[in-house]
Amino acid sequence: MYPKRVAIVAGGRTPFIKAGRAFAEIDSLGLAVHAVSGMLDRYGIEPALIESVVFGTMTPDPLKPNLARELVFGAGLPKSAEAQTVSSYCITGLRATTIAADAIASGRIDVALAGGVDSLTRASVELFREPSTGLTMGEHMELTAKEWNISRRQQDEVALASHRNAVAAREKLAAEIYPLLGEDFDSGPRGDASLGALAALKPVFDLEQGTLTAGNSSPVTDGASVVLLMSEEKAIDCRLKPLAFIKGMVYAAHDPTEGLLMAPAIAVPRLLENQNLTMAGIGVIEIHEAFAAQALASVTAWEQGWKGAPTGEVDWGRVNVNGSSIAVGHPWAATGTRILTTLANEMVRRDARYGLVSICAAGAMAGAFLLES
Repeated sequence: MYPKRVAIVAGGRTPFIKAGRAFAEIDSLGLAVHAVSGMLDRYGIEPALIESVVFGTMTPDPLKPNLARELVFGAGLPKSAEAQTVSSYCITGLRATTIAADAIASGRIDVALAGGVDSLTRASVELFREPSTGLTMGEHMELTAKEWNISRRQQDEVALASHRNAVAAREKLAAEIYPLLGEDFDSGPRGDASLGALAALKPVFDLEQGTLTAGNSSPVTDGASVVLLMSEEKAIDCRLKPLAFIKGMVYAAHDPTEGLLMAPAIAVPRLLENQNLTMAGIGVIEIHEAFAAQALASVTAWEQGWKGAPTGEVDWGRVNVNGSSIAVGHPWAATGTRILTTLANEMVRRDARYGLVSICAAGAMAGAFLLES
């Protein structure tokens, strides 16, 4: 895809904590500084190497409109480092990564930080509503669940798997987390999750005929995440072993009336077609669980070929093997680089050649990444 190969060398984050709890008094900048400083310290990266910072947020502080530049100062990065702040709903972290990767691939720079942060404790309720339609994301997803015949049982099964996988991966994920204010782990994963407990929850967005509940939807969360990107040559010079390389990426968008969160049905088949791959060739798959119904509808669309060629059958045993947003949490702008970090590390553990990322976003958009070992 690129003239120069772009490596993910390191990644990390704060714990993801449910909004209004332990991180309620920390602003987005504080969370971002902690994630960046923690990663640089843990990997022994010299801050002087950083040439560019691209960071995203959906909950900006009006007194700090360029959060990325304040992050440069707050984390003790070189004051010569260029910095820009981006915003693109739930694919914000992917967008930040793309901007940084493009700059490295072109040869303009060699080292960059990309990431995202959101303090949803501070989020306006209006951010949960789609401006173009007036419906919330959950209300839109209820319509999609009905259209695609996604059952409540299926959704609860995906939610249960998310919790069980995240709980089982607790120690693995701890290597990606930098403790803060006495919080060492994510607050969301539940060891006592069960289908019975999930089935007892009432629908939230359609009280009469709905299937989406607080249990099979991602929680409102505070947190920050970051990845360190380098050109392959620079990583070799610094004697740093890449976790994975960015092989390809695709963004997609469509009419919200076709399903506000269904753009992954366009992005993922297009990415696989571009790379001459099918799902059978993907070792690990990460699907952002905005809602369990969204993950299920995306997979159904991929397999059937709704907005592109059929991708081949998805092996759910390779999907979100360390849990995902339902259990781990979803601080909007932080999710993209959280997923990239977890995927790259899991590819190393499994010696997988390819890893796939699929993230839906409000505005009827999506992003998909292919990583290569």
